Amino acid sequence: MSAYVIGDINVTNEEIFAEYAGKVPASSGAYGGKYLVRGPGKCEPAEGGWNPKRFVLAEYKDVDTVKAWYYSDEYKELTKLRQSASTGTLLVAEGVEPADQERGTGTHGYLIGDIEVTDPDSYSKYAAGVPGTVALYGGKYLVRGVAGEVLEGGWTPKRLVVLEFESIQRAKEWYNSPEYVNLKKIRQSASKGNLIFADGA
Repeated sequence: MSAYVIGDINVTNEEIFAEYAGKVPASSGAYGGKYLVRGPGKCEPAEGGWNPKRFVLAEYKDVDTVKAWYYSDEYKELTKLRQSASTGTLLVAEGVEPADQERGTGTHGYLIGDIEVTDPDSYSKYAAGVPGTVALYGGKYLVRGVAGEVLEGGWTPKRLVVLEFESIQRAKEWYNSPEYVNLKKIRQSASKGNLIFADGA
C-alpha cells in the first residue's frame, strides 16, 4: 500500500536549508519518492489554527520504502543538515491505495486534516456519507483515518486524512459545496482538529 511523508517545517537558517533542499530530491527520488506538495507558502487554513510555513507531502511505494530512505546513510547526513537549519515534524502515514505512478505533479490540490473524534457514533455517519461527495468533485482519498508514525518532532495526530483533487480550487469547491455542507456540520459537532488546503508541488 502507498505511504506518504508529511512534513511541517519551520526554517531557521535559509542558506543551509537551501543546501538541504537542493540535495534531498535526488535522495528521495532514488527510493521512488514523488513530491506532491513541497515548499513555503503552499498552505492555507480551512479550519483551526494550523498553517505550516513550509509543507511537504511526498508519496512512496509503501511504509517500508519510506523507512529505507529515511534511515539510509545518505539521508542521515541530510537529516543533520536539515535539523541544523530548521525545526518541525516529519511523519509517515499509510495510504488507502497503491501509489499512483502515473500521477503528474504541480497541478493538484489537497485537503489535509488532523482530526480527533469526540463522538464516534455521529462521526461514523459522517464517515459513511462523505466519500460520495468527494468522488462527485473528482477527489480521492490518499490517506484516511490513520494516526501515522512520527519520525521526528512532537506532532501526534489522532486521525489523518489527505484528499487529492484536480486543483486547489476544486478542493475548495468540494469543501464549500451544498453536497458537503450538512456532513461538515456533523463532522464539526463530532470531532475537533485542523484542516488545511495545500497547493500541489
